[in-house]
Amino acid sequence: MTYKIELAKIKDLDTIHKLIYNRCLWFSEKGVKGWNVKFYPNKYTQNYFVEQMKINKLFVIKLDNIVCGAMLLKEEDKEYWNNDDCSYYIHHLVTDSNLKGIGKKLIEFAKGQCKENDKKYLRLDCYKESVFLNKYYKNLGFHNVGNGTKGDYHYNLWEMKI
Repeated sequence: MTYKIELAKIKDLDTIHKLIYNRCLWFSEKGVKGWNVKFYPNKYTQNYFVEQMKINKLFVIKLDNIVCGAMLLKEEDKEYWNNDDCSYYIHHLVTDSNLKGIGKKLIEFAKGQCKENDKKYLRLDCYKESVFLNKYYKNLGFHNVGNGTKGDYHYNLWEMKI
C-alpha cells in the first residue's frame, strides 16, 4: 500500500465531500459527538472548498491513488484563536472510517509543513463533549490550551509546539 499526500485538485472535491458526509454518519452511528450530518456537509460544500483552495492549503491523502482523507491547513483562525503566533490551523480533518492511521499520517504531514514553513504551533479545535476526539488529539501529542462556546458549539483548543 502506497500513501501519497498532495495538494487537492478540483477533481478531488466530490470525494472529499463524500468522506465528510460518511464521517458525519459515522459520528452519529457510533454515538460520538462530532459533525452533524444535517448541518456540516450543507455548510461546507464543494464551493466552500473551492474558495478555501484559493487562500489556504487543502491536502488529500491517497492510498493507491484513491483519496482516503483530507485536511485544510489555514494560516490564521480568527474565529477560535488570537493568531498571536505563527501557526497552522487544521480544519476539516476527515478520513475514510474503514482505514486506520490515516488521520495520524495527515497530522504528521501537517507537522512537517509547520517545520518547513517556520510555524511555531499546529493548532485545532474540536467538540469539548467528544471524549473520543479529545483523547485522540491528546494521544497524538496535542495539549489542551483552552475552551470556549460559539452558539451550540462547545469546543476545546488543542495545540502542538513544533
